[in-house]
Amino acid sequence: MIGKMDEYLIHQTVATLDKVASDDVNWQDRFYFNMHDREGKFVAISGLGAFPNRRTVEAYLFAVVDGHHYTYFANRGLENDREDMSAGGLRFSIVEPMEAWRLQLQDADNAIEADLEFRGRFQPYEFKPIFWQKGDKVVANQMHYTQGGVHSGSFRVGDQEFTNLIGLRDRSWGIRSLFDVDMWIWISAQFPDYFITCWLWETRAGETISVDGALVRESGEIRSFVGLEHELELWPGTKRPKSAAYTLIDAEGEKLSLTASELSTICVALGVPPHFEEKDEETWQKAQASSLGFDQFTRYQCGDDVGYGVVEYMLVGGSQRYNIPPFSL
Repeated sequence: MIGKMDEYLIHQTVATLDKVASDDVNWQDRFYFNMHDREGKFVAISGLGAFPNRRTVEAYLFAVVDGHHYTYFANRGLENDREDMSAGGLRFSIVEPMEAWRLQLQDADNAIEADLEFRGRFQPYEFKPIFWQKGDKVVANQMHYTQGGVHSGSFRVGDQEFTNLIGLRDRSWGIRSLFDVDMWIWISAQFPDYFITCWLWETRAGETISVDGALVRESGEIRSFVGLEHELELWPGTKRPKSAAYTLIDAEGEKLSLTASELSTICVALGVPPHFEEKDEETWQKAQASSLGFDQFTRYQCGDDVGYGVVEYMLVGGSQRYNIPPFSL
């Protein structure tokens, strides 16, 4: 079926743009943003994905403010209108390709309203395609690029307003079956004049499936990484990391040490209220236990340099090394 996007000179096959390269229900075209201050008081993640073979659009918003956790999900039918990047109270638009996006985020029930413009500080980094197959099941066959930047505008939660935010955006497309992923560690760290982005996928047993990343300077210089070693410290009795020591290895074998300390954590959890406080110990414990993973607002140390960012730990299949069991409802 033809649609508005078919007017543009962007076709890759003889099919119309509502048809994608695979009939896998997990084929998706999506983006992700994180945003946070530099003091550890506020962090949020938001994004949207189109699933052409499911005919759905799904969007989400998670935020943590001083121990208060907020979650908002929205979805709608996909009517051959992938140019409409909105669902519910979440709307996204491209201001300038590869440079700037506008984010209009509203969750009325949680008194959240944001109007932000993300603008890249660094050039986007293109990851090598991630491919992973378990038997006949394709877990991932997906393309990604990331970009570190700044958010102008404001993010309001109740009577609190947050401005002068920094963060990362990610663009991806292809097949990803999240519930078949074992473990990944995805680092985004901004420093005064450079940005580190790195992504490691592992099996539950610790076998590396994919690793790629780079240190990207404002000047445009790129130092690519081909290896990531990790040592995580978990909070006692949980699967939630407290701190981490990483070793990033470049193509020449040179190593870069990076440490990460938790400031606050978003639980990518199922079955928890759309708003709860960490001082509600029962709900806080349930949120951690029922999480697919964590987006952790982090203070980074790289040599003498201090940076801030988010590290995402996806732990669906668990980790034998850290005694993290597979996710179960």
